[in-house]
Amino acid sequence: MPPYQRSYSWGEREAGELLTDLLDAAETGTPHFIGAVVLNRGTEEGLLEIVDGQQRLTTLTILLAVLRDTESDAAKSKEIHALIADEARPMLGEAASWRLELNHMDGPFFRHMIQTPGATLSLDGESGESDSQRRMVQNARTLLKRVRELSDEDRRALADITINRCALVRVVVNDKDQGFKVFRVLNTRGKEPGAHDIIKTELFQRSKFTTKEAATYSEQWAEHEAVLGGSAFDDLLRQIRSIYDKSSKGELITGFLKNVIPKVTARGFLDELLPRYVEAYKIITTARVKEGPHAQLISDKLNQMRALDQTSWRAPALKFLVEQGVDHEDAPEFFTKLERLSYIVMLVLTDRDQRTKRFNKVNENIGNKRALNGRGSPFNISKDESRRAFDRMLGRFATFGQRRSMALRLNAALDGGFTIAPQSDATVEHVLPRNISEDSHWMIVWPDPAKRREQCDTLGNFVLLTNKVNQKADRMDYRAKKDVYFNGGGGQDFALTRDLVDQDAWTSEVVRKRTERLAEILMMEWQLT
Repeated sequence: MPPYQRSYSWGEREAGELLTDLLDAAETGTPHFIGAVVLNRGTEEGLLEIVDGQQRLTTLTILLAVLRDTESDAAKSKEIHALIADEARPMLGEAASWRLELNHMDGPFFRHMIQTPGATLSLDGESGESDSQRRMVQNARTLLKRVRELSDEDRRALADITINRCALVRVVVNDKDQGFKVFRVLNTRGKEPGAHDIIKTELFQRSKFTTKEAATYSEQWAEHEAVLGGSAFDDLLRQIRSIYDKSSKGELITGFLKNVIPKVTARGFLDELLPRYVEAYKIITTARVKEGPHAQLISDKLNQMRALDQTSWRAPALKFLVEQGVDHEDAPEFFTKLERLSYIVMLVLTDRDQRTKRFNKVNENIGNKRALNGRGSPFNISKDESRRAFDRMLGRFATFGQRRSMALRLNAALDGGFTIAPQSDATVEHVLPRNISEDSHWMIVWPDPAKRREQCDTLGNFVLLTNKVNQKADRMDYRAKKDVYFNGGGGQDFALTRDLVDQDAWTSEVVRKRTERLAEILMMEWQLT
């Protein structure tokens, strides 16, 4: 899934309808046609980018995961999983790979909660942090409930129809422009226009284009849309609107036309601003920065912010890139401070309006070096905020997204560490498992359930592993886990995991002290001590 595509949006109704259609097909013995899937060959050999079909392919993957996890025959379960992941083939030098990879915000969550074998059976208490993640979990629960009501015979008939008799039209194109044209033909006939379509019409009318001019500008607009995708284009316009409109409240179209266009003119926006914003948006959503003196630092800071669940940082990042550029002498300091602010805001500000106001102040002062670096700078972190951030880092991180973003950030802050892109296969491993059986060795070392609950989701209990190694370590005792981590498990590749090399035991006191030490490392990294 290209990073510019929208996130998963199907709800229980759509997922339920797909399952019903497949059950009907299984009962009648007829194939089920799921429509057209449009794919772009992309730039990497062997990978295809999904232009159209994400919702169906994601939902089918969820269903396959449920069928895999409810299948009692190990061979059949493995057969189903083969449609979710290609297993590693070490003799050929090939690592395991996922058949479907979602965008960087949802991909790690999808791997951990859905694609991993057995994951759909352990979703109680999990809800996800974004709307798309909540839909994945809810749809998995709904499908699991209905599949469990089937007999073994009916369940295997459903698996057969899903694996072998789902008919589709597979359209593969060579570039995004072709893909977008096919997408438009398949999806826009009679469809309600999106926000960017309405804004485009209004801009064209205000520019008073001739017929020839309108055709030229329409082609340019279509190119922008093909590069970003419809939903991402809407998000870009929303970010631009927030740059020009402090309140950023109310409906996007009205707010954009009222607060943006009068300040730049329609033609000026189309000719000068929009192309630059499209390029900047590509940079902040992919962290791919062209070669330059600050390229690596900016890429690292963008990847660190991309790991966060909130996206308030996008507007100031966009504005700086458009107005100053990646090679500007102030770029390193700006993106370093923006990254710090983004994490502190996540840690200490729960009110959305407060977060928005803070980033709006950054927006207002871009280009004003004295205001951004002076005493009253919105980048400045107060002593109270520093204290609260430190206290928060000593506590529990109960949600998947926060655990992962903090673990990835720590990996970059530790000696010998580096920034990991959020779309990577790195997952958070709880050294003390979140769920342990009554006969587990952990019950001897950690007999107090209150301490287990309190410290399991703290920074001191986290390491990073690839998804496959994480599954293997799972609920082993500490010595066995360390053996998995460092004897061929790739744990030495992550600074956060290497941090355990000399640690012989895993007790409550060890986790408490490690949590304090890791929090102090981040405070020093952010220059807050």
